[in-house]
Amino acid sequence: MYEKLNIAQDAAHPPEQQAALLALLRAVQPELDAVVNDFITRFYDELLSQPRFSRVLGLLSETEFAQLRKNQERHLRSLFAGRNAASAHVARHVGRAHALIGIDASWLVESYGLYTRLLIAHFAGWVDPTERADLLGYFFLRLQEELQWQIEGHEDIGRQLDGALARIDSAILTAHTLSDLLRSVLGALENIEGVVAGTLGRPDAAGVLQFEHAFGSRFKSLYLDRIGADGVAPTLVRGDVAEGLGASGRAWRSRQVQFTASYSSDPAILPWKALAHELGVRSAVSIPILDAFGQPIALMDLYSSYPGFFTNAARKVFIEHLQKILGLAFTRYATSPSGVVPYARRQFYVDLLDHDGLQMLYQPVVSLRTGRPVKFEALARLRRQDGAGMVAPAEFLPVLGAQDMWRLFSLGLEQALHARHRWAQQGVDMDVSVNMPPVALSDPRYVERVEQLLRSHALEPRRLTLELLESGDLDASERRDALLARFRATGVRLAEDDLGSGYSSLLRLDSFPFDEVKIDQGLLGGLGKAPRRALDFIQHLTRLAHDLGSLVVVEGLESPGLVEAAVILQADAGQGYGLARPMPAEAVVDWVRNFHLEIDRDHPRTALGVYAAHLLWEMRLTYMTPWPDALPLAARAATALHNYIAVQGLEGGLLHQAYGRLIAALTEGLETTEFRQAQVEMRRQLDQLVRAELGL
Repeated sequence: MYEKLNIAQDAAHPPEQQAALLALLRAVQPELDAVVNDFITRFYDELLSQPRFSRVLGLLSETEFAQLRKNQERHLRSLFAGRNAASAHVARHVGRAHALIGIDASWLVESYGLYTRLLIAHFAGWVDPTERADLLGYFFLRLQEELQWQIEGHEDIGRQLDGALARIDSAILTAHTLSDLLRSVLGALENIEGVVAGTLGRPDAAGVLQFEHAFGSRFKSLYLDRIGADGVAPTLVRGDVAEGLGASGRAWRSRQVQFTASYSSDPAILPWKALAHELGVRSAVSIPILDAFGQPIALMDLYSSYPGFFTNAARKVFIEHLQKILGLAFTRYATSPSGVVPYARRQFYVDLLDHDGLQMLYQPVVSLRTGRPVKFEALARLRRQDGAGMVAPAEFLPVLGAQDMWRLFSLGLEQALHARHRWAQQGVDMDVSVNMPPVALSDPRYVERVEQLLRSHALEPRRLTLELLESGDLDASERRDALLARFRATGVRLAEDDLGSGYSSLLRLDSFPFDEVKIDQGLLGGLGKAPRRALDFIQHLTRLAHDLGSLVVVEGLESPGLVEAAVILQADAGQGYGLARPMPAEAVVDWVRNFHLEIDRDHPRTALGVYAAHLLWEMRLTYMTPWPDALPLAARAATALHNYIAVQGLEGGLLHQAYGRLIAALTEGLETTEFRQAQVEMRRQLDQLVRAELGL
């Protein structure tokens, strides 16, 4: 009936051949409906007889399987409609869909072989023999094209997964905080087709999983924001309740990745089944993040709109890699399971920052040489909109990302400079200091903002100090050096915050040109257990900083004794509740006008002060070792302790007796057993004196 077709050519057939082909395809349309359904039934019966295919198809609900059959029928009919511009697009979409439900690319080839074999057998007796070769030849080429396009679509998903891993690997190398890293990780996963939501969280003390990071707007609004409401079950990691029997709870307890291959058939997801249906979630994976000892420290849950998405071989390799990366990341940032910050509270802090909730308080830094304040440090707080007080930085700083930290610095610096200007108008001309995260030395926005505000406020740059916070490693690169040079060029003063809080802070002191350093208040926390050790730290760090040309500020001076000890150990300035608490900007002027610290280095009045004086005296003794004849002079130089004993009425007591034995033993030399024993007893008495002063 129709002339022979040259089907070896592509779409550029002569018009008469294309017309004959189209006529042939139209001619078979009336009988098509009668055979398509039967063909699709035989095709899926064959697939279901093979375990690999039946496992995947078995994940579908009855509704989903019926929809798959309809799509396949529609696809078969499209083959009889001739190729058009949309054919490649549709086939690539089908290939992506196969990838999304976990079908391997090799299975596509195998299923197409089955499709071709059944097509030949099924249609052999249906089409006129004179037309059969032409029609089947056309189908072979179409199916080959379809297979190629579907493989290309399948590979699109693979490239998305590879791209996500590349972004995650890069984030680990460049992120400055764990919060930034986790946001980057979830952002990379969010761009994978078929992944509709993801969370990262840790269980609280009651075993309730608190989600700290998340993506997926509908998931957030329909689940995270409603947890605990009617019909919205929380997720637990305990195994004694239904809410802990899902993949998340099993993953935490087993320390192994757990899959929910299909929400339509897994009884463990019953508490969340209705909600999952509303969200369009069809499968999920729960990935426990393990520390170096194999213990779970966090849990990542990913959700897909396709059943079986996470369960094929390639996807499992991806998940295993992701688990290892996150484990290394948590180890790097030394994150512990304590201090869980739920997603809602984390977002609460960010919202306060974004809606004028930032309020700077000001704590004075007092000169320990003159007793007068020399500057005020601006300390960030977030003011609650309901008037229920303020949020301390220890709560919100760890959860802020890079963009949030930049906004915090920018807004806080502007507030501080405005406050300083108002004080100066009232006759109180004070310097100010503002904390700055280490990321400022790899992000040019910080120095640009400093330059801009110095110009707009017409401020002499040396009146501003930027304190580099101890949180994360500095970017050791040419960019860091260039930005540091730009900060230097502005003329502002640079300070290292929390000297002594970690090894990295000591490295900074050696390699960065700081104008001043602030000794970590955490060093003073051990005063009750080991007073001498804490005072030794202050003394040695002060000498180290002075040797490198930096001024020293001691933080955490919470009592008159600590203030006196810092004075005697020759720190330049002090800061802490023993001097003043942080105050609002409007309280600064009156406080400055009414404050003065009395300083007397030679006559300490507190136990810590006299211990500090004794520490310096012992240090001077070591300088006299080569000249034993000078030791009697050293004995007469121990006036601070002698005066303290007299003023406090401690004559004849244990401290006085220990002092007498020490001075007597000194005349025999520093290396004698008598002197060493007397020295140990003296220190023991001073330890007890300090503990008594501290009420321990």
